[in-house]
Amino acid sequence: MTGRARILATFRFQETDRPGVDLMEGHVWAALMEFFSHRFGFTDTEQVVEFLDPDSRWVGLEWAGPPAPEGTPAAEIPSALSKDVRTGPLAGAATVRDVEAFPRGDPKWLVPRDYAQARLRWPEKALVLCPGWAPMFWGACEAFGLEEALVKARLEPALFEAFIQGAHEFYMDFLSRAAKAARGYCDICWLGDDYAGQKSMLISPELWRRFIKPRLAAQVQAARENGMDVLLHSCGAVRPILADLIDIGVSALLVFQTTAEGMDPESIARDFGGRMVFYGGMDVQRLLSFGTRADVAREVRRNADAFATCGGYVVANSHHGVTTINGDNVIAMFEETKALGGTGGRP
Repeated sequence: MTGRARILATFRFQETDRPGVDLMEGHVWAALMEFFSHRFGFTDTEQVVEFLDPDSRWVGLEWAGPPAPEGTPAAEIPSALSKDVRTGPLAGAATVRDVEAFPRGDPKWLVPRDYAQARLRWPEKALVLCPGWAPMFWGACEAFGLEEALVKARLEPALFEAFIQGAHEFYMDFLSRAAKAARGYCDICWLGDDYAGQKSMLISPELWRRFIKPRLAAQVQAARENGMDVLLHSCGAVRPILADLIDIGVSALLVFQTTAEGMDPESIARDFGGRMVFYGGMDVQRLLSFGTRADVAREVRRNADAFATCGGYVVANSHHGVTTINGDNVIAMFEETKALGGTGGRP
């Protein structure tokens, strides 16, 4: 099977010659690039991708806006938010107008790429449209500060909802344009947010259903009406909302963090197999960082076996950007997956 045929069959819960395999979000981060540079003499990320040969290729949008002046602090760039979520630029917001004045930049500065050319370049690979990171919930956590965002969701819901709605409208502008341009060329559309930690949801399921679910449903619809399946990024223990995601048409979950509470492959396959694809499952905190090649091979087989009777599993690292990930273990992940036999589909 070609990579594209394999991934599309996986998304249909059909039998494949082996599990699909990918680099999470198609990303070669600095530490992985350094490993391949030292080991193989590679000089650019495309050489790494071609060497590993994942079943998908990822394409994004072009930035058409003005560059920030050199030396501009990140906090002064429109839409730039700190990764320190103890506080944020909207921590002192007192009115809806304060929240609505938050600078997001101009969504028209994000423009579609030539997806027809990407399809010609990779005819045998699944093509994933990745419009970019503009999350609703996690964006609110960065803007207000995590604790303050959750307090506002409970005690000042109008302020919390004003941010969520603004983020949604901002994202829908360029998502809709990109999805239309990708119609007929891209197979999958990636959407992204983070709703959970490793032990539990960060936002309660009921508040998630109130504020996030209806807007996420509209984003999903924008992708699906342009012929693409939807792959949603959220780390952590998202089991309480998996049925909701299926309900609004989300096809697959990435990162599938199997070390998070309630996300073990066996029970996930038992309860959700055949209804949602699970994409990832290869832990980066311990396994890919400090495990052996034998440990990696064992985990690939464990995850594949869990989904053997229902299908719907793609092997990938659960996260990227972690400096401790051992490049040899990433290679082992790909080699072991490609050595496996056929996977099951619907019984």
